[in-house]
Amino acid sequence: MTLNLVGAGAFIFWYLVSRGGGRRPTQLNLKAKDSAPPLIDPAPVQAPAIEPLRRNVAPPQVHPDLAGSQSKNLNVMFNYNGHSWDAYEVLGVPAGASIKIVTEAYQAAIRRCDRESLEFLETAYKAILNKSA
Repeated sequence: MTLNLVGAGAFIFWYLVSRGGGRRPTQLNLKAKDSAPPLIDPAPVQAPAIEPLRRNVAPPQVHPDLAGSQSKNLNVMFNYNGHSWDAYEVLGVPAGASIKIVTEAYQAAIRRCDRESLEFLETAYKAILNKSA
């Protein structure tokens, strides 16, 4: 028994000494200069002559049907239970769908959903109604 205790004590002593418990962790010195070589050799960059290029560039072409129109965001986002949702995606209709299609999709969804999802679907439907009003 004594021999086992001496052997276990020697093993614990060896483990603690070989582990290097007295060393301090490495510290990052942000004020030290970077000793690594640069990844790209800094070569003098000459600025291109921009003025002659600007004269030869044609203005961007715009389709006649879209002239004077502004883009419109079709998605309706709403928050439910701490998350952001797209109302059209929740109801399974394409973004910007008409109120008639949205109402049909909402009525079909509430017929086949459970009680927990009813409030979620209703919130999505009301978000679309509020956006279109």
